[in-house]
Amino acid sequence: MDEYRKAAGGNEEVEIRLSALLTQLQASASFLLACDLPNEAVLLTEKTTVTLSNIEISEKLFFVLLEKTRVTVGGSFSITGHNYSYDCIREHGMARNSPFELVRSWVVVSPLALENIGRMAPNSIGCSLESVNLRSTGLINILPKLRIHGDCEIESLRLSASEKEHVAEVLAQENPFCVGRVKKMWLREYAVGVITKMSLKDSEIESLVLYASEEAHVAAVLAQKKPFCVGGVKKMWLLGYAASVITKMSLKDCEIEYLRLDATRRKHVAEVLAQEKPFCVGRVKKMWLYEYAVGVITKMSIHEDNTMESFVLGGYKDYFSGILEEGDNSIDLGRIRTGGLRVPERIKRKLRYTLVDGEGKEVLEE
Repeated sequence: MDEYRKAAGGNEEVEIRLSALLTQLQASASFLLACDLPNEAVLLTEKTTVTLSNIEISEKLFFVLLEKTRVTVGGSFSITGHNYSYDCIREHGMARNSPFELVRSWVVVSPLALENIGRMAPNSIGCSLESVNLRSTGLINILPKLRIHGDCEIESLRLSASEKEHVAEVLAQENPFCVGRVKKMWLREYAVGVITKMSLKDSEIESLVLYASEEAHVAAVLAQKKPFCVGGVKKMWLLGYAASVITKMSLKDCEIEYLRLDATRRKHVAEVLAQEKPFCVGRVKKMWLYEYAVGVITKMSIHEDNTMESFVLGGYKDYFSGILEEGDNSIDLGRIRTGGLRVPERIKRKLRYTLVDGEGKEVLEE
């Protein structure tokens, strides 16, 4: 009720009219949302249970109900993009072939909305998405509740979570949830952990970028005992503490076109360097390691049947101290195309590699 009074904004005349209207209406304890709305006005409050079943509504209306009422999701319910040219309440399945962009940034989610999300069953909200962009908002927690078909092509998935609560509901999931076929995926801060809850086995991701500025952002990932699958990834860029996440990925059978790790601080890759056993990155065409991430090569194993077109180690001399402590010819890189090896000269003696031409024939290094 207070929300309605706030709408008056301190205008005395509006408050009088609003109070008169509220006295005429009685808040409903429950309300079944349907295409055919009642002729009389209905007052919905935070105590009203709104049932969404056998219906399709706009995502804008859905999030309003999520914040202002007690929402119960039944069968055959879906959300669609908001369009001022169409009704925001329609029969279920009418916009099945109309993908929309799900975008919410820096939205403070009320305890009531989080409670509503927590009660929803997984895969209970049908939708057809073109892209997802959820930044610094607890609405990220609704992802496992969405029913996204495995064949749904999503152009981009961007998640950013500055607070752990923004992804708490997702990380608590036991079963992985489907995000369809995502082409480009960016996960930042606490949202990096969400990738461990996604079903990506049959995915073909064109670009995957993970960034974490604090160790706490990747704690949930590094605590995992079993590696998680990222499907087929063409390009992967891991920055900051997210560089350590690579040790938890199942990459043995992957063929990565471009792999880049950036670590401006030694502690960004401390978890990797502390490992006794090497981790496998499968087949990689181009590998670029920068700053403290160059040391990761001492803990990495590359598929034996691999030829790299480009291998780059970049950074000041202090970054290479760990590599220089290794024995000569102890770091196996396999085959590298001529002209593709770009490392400091003093590092070469620590590496074991074979230069090959465009046809895969061995050539002598000049």
